[in-house]
Amino acid sequence: MRERASGLVDALHERGADAVVVPLIATQPLASPEEIVATLTSLTEAPPPQWVAFSSTTAVRLVLGAAGTDPLRDVRVAAVGAETAEALRAREVRADIVGVADAAALAEALEASGMRGATVWFPSAEASRPELPARLRAAGAVVIVQPVYRTVLPEDAPRRLAVALDRGIDAVTLTSGSTARHLVRALGERSLPPATVVVCIGEQTAREARAAGLEVAAVASTPSAAGLVEALESVG
Repeated sequence: MRERASGLVDALHERGADAVVVPLIATQPLASPEEIVATLTSLTEAPPPQWVAFSSTTAVRLVLGAAGTDPLRDVRVAAVGAETAEALRAREVRADIVGVADAAALAEALEASGMRGATVWFPSAEASRPELPARLRAAGAVVIVQPVYRTVLPEDAPRRLAVALDRGIDAVTLTSGSTARHLVRALGERSLPPATVVVCIGEQTAREARAAGLEVAAVASTPSAAGLVEALESVG
Protein backbone atom coordinates (compact mmCIF):
# COMPACT_ATOMS: atom_id res chain seq x y z
CA MET A 1 0.00 0.00 0.00
CA ARG A 2 2.84 2.38 0.77
CA GLU A 3 4.35 1.73 -2.68
CA ARG A 4 1.00 2.31 -4.38
CA ALA A 5 0.45 5.56 -2.48
CA SER A 6 3.90 6.91 -3.33
CA GLY A 7 3.45 6.01 -7.00
CA LEU A 8 0.10 7.77 -7.12
CA VAL A 9 1.45 10.87 -5.38
CA ASP A 10 4.35 11.04 -7.85
CA ALA A 11 1.99 10.68 -10.81
CA LEU A 12 -0.30 13.42 -9.49
CA HIS A 13 2.60 15.78 -8.84
CA GLU A 14 3.83 15.25 -12.39
CA ARG A 15 0.47 16.58 -13.59
CA GLY A 16 0.58 19.58 -11.30
CA ALA A 17 -1.86 18.33 -8.69
CA ASP A 18 -1.47 18.76 -4.94
CA ALA A 19 -1.83 15.39 -3.17
CA VAL A 20 -2.79 14.99 0.49
CA VAL A 21 -2.05 11.52 1.89
CA VAL A 22 -4.44 10.25 4.56
CA PRO A 23 -3.62 6.58 5.31
CA LEU A 24 -6.84 4.65 5.89
CA ILE A 25 -5.28 1.22 6.38
CA ALA A 26 -2.85 -0.20 8.90
CA THR A 27 -1.83 -3.86 8.86
CA GLN A 28 -1.93 -6.20 11.85
CA PRO A 29 -0.31 -9.63 11.33
CA LEU A 30 -2.49 -12.53 12.44
CA ALA A 31 -0.35 -15.59 11.70
CA SER A 32 3.06 -16.05 13.27
CA PRO A 33 6.06 -16.82 11.05
CA GLU A 34 6.02 -20.36 12.46
CA GLU A 35 2.37 -20.82 11.49
CA ILE A 36 3.04 -19.55 7.97
CA VAL A 37 6.00 -21.89 7.54
CA ALA A 38 3.99 -24.84 8.86
CA THR A 39 1.18 -24.24 6.36
CA LEU A 40 3.60 -23.84 3.49
CA THR A 41 5.31 -27.08 4.51
CA SER A 42 1.99 -28.92 4.50
CA LEU A 43 1.31 -27.54 1.03
CA THR A 44 4.59 -28.83 -0.37
CA GLU A 45 3.80 -32.26 1.07
CA ALA A 46 0.42 -32.41 -0.72
CA PRO A 47 0.04 -34.20 -4.06
CA PRO A 48 0.83 -31.95 -7.03
CA PRO A 49 -0.11 -29.62 -8.53
CA GLN A 50 0.47 -27.27 -5.60
CA TRP A 51 -0.34 -23.57 -5.79
CA VAL A 52 0.08 -20.46 -3.66
CA ALA A 53 -2.37 -17.66 -4.53
CA PHE A 54 -1.33 -14.17 -3.45
CA SER A 55 -3.97 -11.45 -3.55
CA SER A 56 -1.94 -8.54 -2.16
CA THR A 57 1.57 -7.20 -1.71
CA THR A 58 1.02 -7.45 2.06
CA ALA A 59 0.53 -11.22 1.82
CA VAL A 60 3.69 -11.44 -0.28
CA ARG A 61 5.65 -9.47 2.30
CA LEU A 62 4.45 -11.54 5.25
CA VAL A 63 4.84 -14.96 3.62
CA LEU A 64 8.25 -14.31 2.08
CA GLY A 65 9.40 -12.58 5.26
CA ALA A 66 8.52 -15.70 7.25
CA ALA A 67 9.49 -18.48 4.87
CA GLY A 68 11.88 -16.93 2.38
CA THR A 69 11.69 -17.71 -1.32
CA ASP A 70 13.16 -21.21 -1.47
CA PRO A 71 9.93 -23.10 -0.58
CA LEU A 72 8.15 -21.34 -3.45
CA ARG A 73 10.56 -22.80 -6.01
CA ASP A 74 8.72 -26.13 -5.82
CA VAL A 75 5.15 -24.82 -6.12
CA ARG A 76 3.24 -22.83 -8.70
CA VAL A 77 2.45 -19.22 -7.86
CA ALA A 78 -0.59 -17.12 -8.75
CA ALA A 79 -1.05 -13.41 -8.13
CA VAL A 80 -3.87 -10.88 -8.22
CA GLY A 81 -2.79 -7.79 -10.13
CA ALA A 82 0.41 -6.46 -11.60
CA GLU A 83 1.54 -4.89 -8.32
CA THR A 84 1.36 -8.21 -6.48
CA ALA A 85 3.23 -9.91 -9.32
CA GLU A 86 5.86 -7.16 -9.22
CA ALA A 87 6.28 -7.58 -5.45
CA LEU A 88 7.02 -11.26 -6.09
CA ARG A 89 9.35 -10.47 -8.97
CA ALA A 90 11.28 -8.05 -6.75
CA ARG A 91 12.04 -11.06 -4.53
CA GLU A 92 12.94 -13.18 -7.60
CA VAL A 93 9.72 -15.20 -7.51
CA ARG A 94 7.86 -15.44 -10.82
CA ALA A 95 4.08 -15.65 -10.87
CA ASP A 96 2.94 -18.45 -13.17
CA ILE A 97 -0.51 -16.88 -13.54
CA VAL A 98 -1.57 -13.27 -12.94
CA GLY A 99 -5.20 -12.19 -12.65
CA VAL A 100 -4.86 -8.76 -14.21
CA ALA A 101 -7.94 -7.09 -12.72
CA ASP A 102 -8.97 -8.78 -9.47
CA ALA A 103 -9.51 -12.07 -7.64
CA ALA A 104 -12.32 -13.00 -10.02
CA ALA A 105 -9.95 -12.67 -12.97
CA LEU A 106 -7.41 -14.85 -11.18
CA ALA A 107 -10.06 -17.47 -10.43
CA GLU A 108 -10.99 -17.57 -14.11
CA ALA A 109 -7.36 -17.97 -15.16
CA LEU A 110 -6.75 -20.74 -12.63
CA GLU A 111 -9.93 -22.55 -13.64
CA ALA A 112 -8.73 -22.48 -17.25
CA SER A 113 -5.41 -24.07 -16.21
CA GLY A 114 -7.23 -27.01 -14.56
CA MET A 115 -7.80 -27.15 -10.83
CA ARG A 116 -9.12 -30.68 -10.32
CA GLY A 117 -6.93 -32.42 -7.75
CA ALA A 118 -4.83 -29.30 -7.09
CA THR A 119 -4.02 -28.00 -3.62
CA VAL A 120 -4.12 -24.22 -3.30
CA TRP A 121 -2.89 -22.20 -0.32
CA PHE A 122 -4.48 -18.78 -0.04
CA PRO A 123 -2.67 -16.58 2.54
CA SER A 124 -5.14 -13.75 2.80
CA ALA A 125 -6.52 -10.80 4.67
CA GLU A 126 -8.92 -11.69 7.45
CA ALA A 127 -11.91 -10.17 5.65
CA SER A 128 -10.99 -11.28 2.13
CA ARG A 129 -13.87 -12.02 -0.22
CA PRO A 130 -14.78 -15.73 -0.50
CA GLU A 131 -15.15 -15.78 -4.29
CA LEU A 132 -11.67 -17.06 -5.17
CA PRO A 133 -11.59 -20.08 -2.81
CA ALA A 134 -15.23 -20.90 -3.55
CA ARG A 135 -14.66 -21.00 -7.29
CA LEU A 136 -11.49 -23.05 -6.98
CA ARG A 137 -13.21 -25.59 -4.73
CA ALA A 138 -16.05 -25.82 -7.24
CA ALA A 139 -13.42 -26.53 -9.89
CA GLY A 140 -12.11 -29.49 -7.87
CA ALA A 141 -9.25 -27.97 -5.87
CA VAL A 142 -8.48 -28.37 -2.17
CA VAL A 143 -8.14 -24.79 -0.90
CA ILE A 144 -6.37 -23.86 2.33
CA VAL A 145 -7.43 -20.36 3.40
CA GLN A 146 -5.14 -18.89 6.02
CA PRO A 147 -5.79 -15.33 7.23
CA VAL A 148 -2.32 -13.92 7.79
CA TYR A 149 -3.25 -10.27 8.45
CA ARG A 150 -6.10 -7.88 9.05
CA THR A 151 -6.51 -4.27 8.02
CA VAL A 152 -7.55 -1.71 10.62
CA LEU A 153 -8.28 2.00 10.60
CA PRO A 154 -5.26 3.98 11.88
CA GLU A 155 -6.04 5.86 15.08
CA ASP A 156 -5.18 9.26 13.63
CA ALA A 157 -7.09 8.78 10.37
CA PRO A 158 -10.25 10.67 11.47
CA ARG A 159 -8.18 13.68 12.56
CA ARG A 160 -6.05 13.71 9.42
CA LEU A 161 -9.11 13.35 7.22
CA ALA A 162 -10.87 16.23 9.00
CA VAL A 163 -7.83 18.45 8.43
CA ALA A 164 -7.81 17.54 4.74
CA LEU A 165 -11.53 18.22 4.38
CA ASP A 166 -11.23 21.58 6.14
CA ARG A 167 -8.39 22.48 3.79
CA GLY A 168 -10.49 21.48 0.80
CA ILE A 169 -10.08 18.44 -1.45
CA ASP A 170 -11.39 17.91 -4.97
CA ALA A 171 -11.12 14.11 -5.15
CA VAL A 172 -10.63 10.97 -3.10
CA THR A 173 -8.92 7.87 -4.50
CA LEU A 174 -9.79 4.45 -3.09
CA THR A 175 -7.54 1.45 -3.67
CA SER A 176 -9.52 -1.33 -1.96
CA GLY A 177 -12.81 -2.18 -0.34
CA SER A 178 -11.14 -1.69 3.04
CA THR A 179 -10.18 1.89 2.21
CA ALA A 180 -13.78 2.58 1.20
CA ARG A 181 -15.20 1.20 4.44
CA HIS A 182 -12.55 2.93 6.52
CA LEU A 183 -13.19 6.24 4.76
CA VAL A 184 -16.81 6.13 5.88
CA ARG A 185 -15.76 5.25 9.44
CA ALA A 186 -13.19 8.06 9.49
CA LEU A 187 -15.79 10.56 8.27
CA GLY A 188 -17.98 9.83 11.28
CA GLU A 189 -20.89 12.26 11.26
CA ARG A 190 -19.43 14.21 8.34
CA SER A 191 -20.01 13.64 4.65
CA LEU A 192 -17.75 14.29 1.71
CA PRO A 193 -18.44 17.70 0.16
CA PRO A 194 -20.79 17.41 -2.84
CA ALA A 195 -18.07 18.63 -5.21
CA THR A 196 -15.54 16.02 -4.03
CA VAL A 197 -15.42 13.09 -6.46
CA VAL A 198 -14.59 9.50 -5.51
CA VAL A 199 -12.43 7.46 -7.88
CA CYS A 200 -11.80 3.73 -7.40
CA ILE A 201 -8.96 1.53 -8.58
CA GLY A 202 -11.26 -1.24 -9.85
CA GLU A 203 -14.82 -2.46 -10.15
CA GLN A 204 -14.63 -4.56 -6.98
CA THR A 205 -13.51 -1.54 -4.97
CA ALA A 206 -16.25 0.53 -6.61
CA ARG A 207 -18.90 -2.02 -5.64
CA GLU A 208 -17.77 -1.97 -2.02
CA ALA A 209 -17.58 1.83 -2.02
CA ARG A 210 -21.17 2.07 -3.25
CA ALA A 211 -22.25 -0.51 -0.66
CA ALA A 212 -20.67 1.73 1.98
CA GLY A 213 -22.82 4.63 0.81
CA LEU A 214 -20.31 6.48 -1.37
CA GLU A 215 -21.06 7.85 -4.83
CA VAL A 216 -18.37 6.70 -7.29
CA ALA A 217 -17.52 9.14 -10.06
CA ALA A 218 -15.05 7.00 -12.01
CA VAL A 219 -13.27 3.64 -12.00
CA ALA A 220 -9.72 3.08 -13.23
CA SER A 221 -9.52 1.02 -16.42
CA THR A 222 -6.35 -0.62 -15.10
CA PRO A 223 -5.69 -1.30 -11.38
CA SER A 224 -2.65 0.95 -11.00
CA ALA A 225 -1.56 4.45 -10.05
CA ALA A 226 -1.56 5.41 -13.73
CA GLY A 227 -5.08 4.05 -14.10
CA LEU A 228 -6.28 6.08 -11.13
CA VAL A 229 -4.77 9.26 -12.55
CA GLU A 230 -6.43 8.65 -15.91
CA ALA A 231 -9.76 8.10 -14.17
CA LEU A 232 -9.30 11.33 -12.21
CA GLU A 233 -8.56 13.21 -15.40
CA SER A 234 -11.71 11.81 -16.99
CA VAL A 235 -13.87 13.53 -14.36
CA GLY A 236 -11.75 16.65 -14.11
